[in-house]
Amino acid sequence: MDTVLSKKLLGFRQIAQEKLQHILYSIPLDKDLVIEPALIKPLEHIVGASWLKKKGIDKIYKFDPKNAPPKRKQFLYFLSSDLLVFKNALDQISSYQSQTSTSLLVAEADKGNKQYHVIVFPLVLASFEQLLEEEGLYGSVELYSFQWDFIAFDQGLLSLELPNVFADVFVRQDCSLLGSIAQSLRIFQMVMGRPNLLFSLGCNAEKISQMMQIIDSDRKEKSGAGKQTSDFSIMLIVDRDRDYPSCLLTPVVYAGLLLEIHKFNAGSLTVDSTGNKIKNGKLAFLQSDDEKKTKLQTTHLMMNGTNDLIYQENRYRHFSEVIGLLSSQARALGLEGKMYSKDMKLSEMKDYVTNKLPKVAAQKKELFKHLLLCETIVEEIGGNFEKLQLIEESILTNTNRKQILTYIDEQLAADAHKFNTLRLICLYHVTIGLTSEDITKLMTAYLNAFGYPLLTVFNNLHQAKLFPDTTNLTKTKILSQISIPILKSPFQIEANKLKLLPADPVQGPESVGTASSQTTGGSTAKKHCPSYVFNGNYIPLIAQLCQIILGGNSFEDLYNRLGHLERLKLGGQNFVPKTLRELSITSAKGEINALLPLKGKTMFVFVVGGLSYAEVAACQLVEKLTGGKIVLASDSVQSGCDIIESIVGC
Repeated sequence: MDTVLSKKLLGFRQIAQEKLQHILYSIPLDKDLVIEPALIKPLEHIVGASWLKKKGIDKIYKFDPKNAPPKRKQFLYFLSSDLLVFKNALDQISSYQSQTSTSLLVAEADKGNKQYHVIVFPLVLASFEQLLEEEGLYGSVELYSFQWDFIAFDQGLLSLELPNVFADVFVRQDCSLLGSIAQSLRIFQMVMGRPNLLFSLGCNAEKISQMMQIIDSDRKEKSGAGKQTSDFSIMLIVDRDRDYPSCLLTPVVYAGLLLEIHKFNAGSLTVDSTGNKIKNGKLAFLQSDDEKKTKLQTTHLMMNGTNDLIYQENRYRHFSEVIGLLSSQARALGLEGKMYSKDMKLSEMKDYVTNKLPKVAAQKKELFKHLLLCETIVEEIGGNFEKLQLIEESILTNTNRKQILTYIDEQLAADAHKFNTLRLICLYHVTIGLTSEDITKLMTAYLNAFGYPLLTVFNNLHQAKLFPDTTNLTKTKILSQISIPILKSPFQIEANKLKLLPADPVQGPESVGTASSQTTGGSTAKKHCPSYVFNGNYIPLIAQLCQIILGGNSFEDLYNRLGHLERLKLGGQNFVPKTLRELSITSAKGEINALLPLKGKTMFVFVVGGLSYAEVAACQLVEKLTGGKIVLASDSVQSGCDIIESIVGC
């Protein structure tokens, strides 16, 4: 990616610092900061402890509802927009108030100095103001909204790190956070310029597009036109529910598999020596009591190529290729050490020990860390991986239905995982459809394994369009009940129109590189299809859309390939968003034709509801194939397990 563009994307950090500084300077005198633990990692991308100290923060405490920090001076709480968390903070403030004399409170109020301030990320909701009044703290607590907008995780990868967007928007149908997303995208346009064309796919993506238009028109009236030239020709906003398979399928790329095993927070992977997502999601009696512990202590891996060259070289490779490359590097480092230790003169040995040995030792340490991560992936996923890949392929192609259901049933009986088993069931429903008999059987088996208090989970899954309506199973009519071998499910019909299911599947690691490319770090890798991220079985929707749009030669070309997508809308600087079919009979068609083929193949893609590393890897390949530049962003980066866990936790 262009260096200038990369540096400009990092500029959002400075904007966030300015916004936070404005809030801190508006609060006089020194203050103690009480921060919600979930916000610590994202905040570290924006400011450090030393920066906060310079802005008047004395001590920093983690927010704990059960253990309030000692009251020394003003308190500044930094919390997410969660009503329960806010209520717990107000309870603490009330307890402090009860310990302070009334005369002192009146004196402070007369001076205009409030002792309690709460920064809410990303915005203060109306319910917060109401709760503040109900708790009798309206005049004692000052509320502030703060949003850091985009955080750069890696080259071409940004995140808003908004909490619970998928659960709120797609499960609870609460659209409160869509306004924050629209505001951040508007700021993105102010910095990078407004793209010539804006595509939106999905109900929520359309709402965000409309909000951006309203904000944009309002700002133009007040301050005139903004930046004219844009760093991006195209902006694409897509709802997560438009492509569930890209987060439900098991990825084969290294970065994607790391998220299948370990917890991920704001670009940092937590490698826990006591457990991981696979172990913790299984029933207690299924968890291994193996005494062999991970050699690594609990640590963090920054998933950023600039900080970790080994990660940079391997993050989007097929995992089977990664193991071979890391083993070769380990052998090379070992041979290098032996080579330098033989027949050395005293001066050469001194130079080696002083300058080269520390570098070799550091390389070995980083390499050892990644080898252990690979070992964990093999241990936790490897034994069942090949069979799971075959089952997922059968689900996508709607074949061997009996074998699929038998496999799921066996998993529930012998190796049930609280989230990943549900994930496979959801994938089956999204792509093929479940009969009423299957629904009853699978629900019963799951609830017998994990307990009937989880019965509400299936209603939450239904709200997110990941499971059928269970209110009246006798009326459930699913296409898959008609046992005609050639019949295709609605998912397959749509996927075939967009060519998401490759006719010539990529075979294993050979899709990523040949033997010669492995020895040269993959510089001559023969990647030729984005489906390699799912072992050749499926192309992520956003990768295919990017490929079609970046390669589009005319409006007719786009219409022929994307015109069947009824929820896909296209807007421009001089025309309102409409479907391609509606635009085909308007004068806007000529304006679009004037822009195609794109002179600058630059594209910004935002996914509402979470982005997977498989999608990132696929889009990086599309970037190379088309010669374009693609920047991906979302409210969060997560795996399929994370999405199902957020639904279970609703």
